[in-house]
Amino acid sequence: MSADICGRDAEIEVFFDGLPQDVLYAAYRGLDAMLRPMAYVSEQLMVLRQTESCRTILADVGFYSVEGILPEQVCETIRQCMQTGTEQRLPLHLRENQWELHIVPAGQGALLVFAPAMKQQAGVTMAAARLRDCAQSLLFEAEGLDQDHQPDKAANMRQQAMRILRQVNHMQLLFGTPEPMRWSECQACRMVQDMVRQLTDKGVHAVVRAEKEIVFRGDERLICAALMTLISNSLRHGGTDTKLVLSVEQVGNSVSFGVMDYGQGLSDAALERMNDTWEKADAVVGGWGLGVPYARRIAAMHGGLLLFVRRQEGGTAAYLRIPLHIEDAEGMESGSDYQTFLTSGIGVSDIELSDALGADAYRGE
Repeated sequence: MSADICGRDAEIEVFFDGLPQDVLYAAYRGLDAMLRPMAYVSEQLMVLRQTESCRTILADVGFYSVEGILPEQVCETIRQCMQTGTEQRLPLHLRENQWELHIVPAGQGALLVFAPAMKQQAGVTMAAARLRDCAQSLLFEAEGLDQDHQPDKAANMRQQAMRILRQVNHMQLLFGTPEPMRWSECQACRMVQDMVRQLTDKGVHAVVRAEKEIVFRGDERLICAALMTLISNSLRHGGTDTKLVLSVEQVGNSVSFGVMDYGQGLSDAALERMNDTWEKADAVVGGWGLGVPYARRIAAMHGGLLLFVRRQEGGTAAYLRIPLHIEDAEGMESGSDYQTFLTSGIGVSDIELSDALGADAYRGE
C-alpha cells in the first residue's frame, strides 16, 4: 500500500473519529465522499472538523463559520437542508474553481462534500439533436395522418414525439453540454396563472393560492418546465381527476412554488427516496423518468431547493424554492436550452405532461 493511500486512510479515520453514527451513514451513502474534501458544520454553520483537502478550499483552521467563505444563498440552502432533513447538490464557484457541493443533513449539523463539477458530455448534445430530428419527423407524419382522417394514429404519434422530447430535454440538462441560462426578472404569480391556463386547455383543473405578486430573478423557461414536470408526477400518481393546487408564497429570501395534490399520496419510503439525492435511482437515466432529478437540477442551478412532503389532508406536496436574487449568477450558469420551437402550438405543458395525459390531448385542432 502506498504512503499516499495510507495517509489518506489515516486522515479519514481521524475525520470520522467520534462523530455520530448518522454522520458516518451519510458519508457512506455519499459513495465516493471518502475521496472528496469534506467538512462537518453545526447548525450555526461553524466548521467542527474538516479533511486536509478541504482546508485548501475553506481555511486553515477549524471552529469558524462558513458564512464568511461561502455565498449567502449557499449558506441559506445549507440551513434549509438541515431544517427539512433534505439532501441537496448545489453548483458552487469558489476559489476560481467550479464545484458541486453535496449537502447531507447529519445529527445536529450537516456534512459538506465538495466534488469537482461534473464534466458535461458534448456527445449527449449531439445525440439529443438527432433525437429531436426524429421527434420532428413524427410530428410531420402526424399532420399527414390528420389530413388522411386518421386522428387516433396521429394523436398516438404526437404523444410519442412529445415523450421523446421530454426525455431528450431532461437528459441534455442533466448530462449534456451546458449553455448559458437566460436570467431575467420573473413574476411568480403571472407564471403560475399562465401554467393554469395551459392546464385548463388540456382538461386539467388547478386552483391557485397566491396572496401577492413576487418578483425574483431566474430562468423562466426552466422553472416552468420544472413545475410542469412536478405537475406531471401528481397526475401520473393520482390521474387526471386529481385535485391540483398551485401555490406561490415568499419564504424568507426565497419564492416558494407549491404543487399539491389530494390523491392517495406516496409512501414513507417513496418520499425519502424522492428527497434523497444520493440514491442511485435518482441519478441515472430512467430513475423517476428523469423528472425528479431534472426538477431538482433546475432548483440547484438557481441556488434553490426541491422538497417533497406528505399533506395532512391527504396527497403529496412538492415545493420548489428559488432565491429572490442570486449574487453570483455568472458562476452558476450551467443550463441547457429548453427546446420548445419544433412546431407551432407546442409548449412546455405539451412536452412535460406527455406521460400524464392521454393521446387525445395532442390531437390537431
